[in-house]
Amino acid sequence: MTVIHRFYETKVRIADDHHFLGDVDARGHPLVISHAEGLVIPICAHLNFMASRYPASTCLKHARVLSVFWDHLEKRKIDYRDVNERVLKRFLVNNATRETKILALKDDVELGITLERAEFVCDVIEKFYRTLEDELLCIPKPNSPRFNQRRTLTGAQRTAARANPATPTPENVEALKEQFLVKPNEFSGQNMYAIAALFRSAGLRECGAVGLTTAALRQSFVGESEFLPFIKRVPRELSKLATHIAGSKEIRNLVLMALGSMRERGRTILSVPVFEKRQSTFATVPIDVFSEILDLIFTSRHDFILRYGRSRPHYRAPDNVFLSTKTGQALNEKSVSNLFSAEMKRLGIPGTAHRIRATSIEDYLKGLYYLHRGMHGIAWQPDNILEWCRMYARHKSTGPLVHYINRIINIEEVLGYLPVLFDDTDLAACARALATIPAERKQDAVVGMLALMGELDLVPLEEPHAC
Repeated sequence: MTVIHRFYETKVRIADDHHFLGDVDARGHPLVISHAEGLVIPICAHLNFMASRYPASTCLKHARVLSVFWDHLEKRKIDYRDVNERVLKRFLVNNATRETKILALKDDVELGITLERAEFVCDVIEKFYRTLEDELLCIPKPNSPRFNQRRTLTGAQRTAARANPATPTPENVEALKEQFLVKPNEFSGQNMYAIAALFRSAGLRECGAVGLTTAALRQSFVGESEFLPFIKRVPRELSKLATHIAGSKEIRNLVLMALGSMRERGRTILSVPVFEKRQSTFATVPIDVFSEILDLIFTSRHDFILRYGRSRPHYRAPDNVFLSTKTGQALNEKSVSNLFSAEMKRLGIPGTAHRIRATSIEDYLKGLYYLHRGMHGIAWQPDNILEWCRMYARHKSTGPLVHYINRIINIEEVLGYLPVLFDDTDLAACARALATIPAERKQDAVVGMLALMGELDLVPLEEPHAC
């Protein structure tokens, strides 16, 4: 017989009746109620202590955070008296929710809540324990500080966080791209999908995406060894390979084979000329995204030009990669911005189309940061990272990029972890597999890993704030 243990969330209720806590009428005061225990006495005692010092609205905010934290402890089977910095940071890694599934796999985990929210949650929990230890004397005070006494955000960090618009997460961007593919107008959706891919993977601006031409794509082949034998046979406007002129199919196959050879050689990007902010520059486009754009040019774009030109004998398509389904001409920045804004708003994704570029820059800079920190430790140089990222983002200075690296460092400060880096893809794959081990097999995995450590004469390195 299987026994099902149902989990009931701890609830926050508002007191309906008049009652007094000292001289304060506590009607409207929050009460925290557990399905198993009734009133959660430690939290209610803390809220009663707060009632004479804070308005009911503040007490309610604290009650909501503490009720979620209480359930988090229940799920992890941790006594509230044993909470310390490790437990609190695990709670933050789980985005201050009841869930306990997310583990700190270091370089690819970041807070899904804002830094201000993380600081508020920490402040609420720390006040709760100060009340129990110092004011009500309900629980013994530990010999060493329960929490990190230096964890805080400066006023400058808070201001910077408010000044910078919301940045979509990589998951948000993928959801947006998938949504474009189900648009009723298939060609329009494919256009938007490819533009979103360029925003996300190459950090293109809107002006760079709408101004991208097939001639610029062809220019990215020049100088690549795989293309040298036949580069002169590739037409200046790469879109001509989509037509049925003699030899076009052969050249098209040669181009695709050359891209495949570059992948086998370990190349991952191509430098594509783009025109942004009234000047010519180069964007690093991943070969996979480049191949998707070529596929768009050779199929859907060419089919659209044929359909559009049937009723317009004098129509000549521009060389721009992305064409408007209404005018047949190049898309303009405002149209792209409006289309993205409407779709992002509908999906509840924060920010605008330009903020997808910010997602790309932040992700790229985070990779540089962890690589540089892993190589150089405390001798890392922020200026080097910012300069590499400046070239990727095509900025004139590193100033606009400083808040990205500050955000990464701030998150590391709040979580207090050290990155774990793998220089081998097989080791990384094994680590991901270990992270999926079910709870009942976890101890077996630990025993097996310790045995392997012994065979390799290695000693496990504990992390200062490991869960």
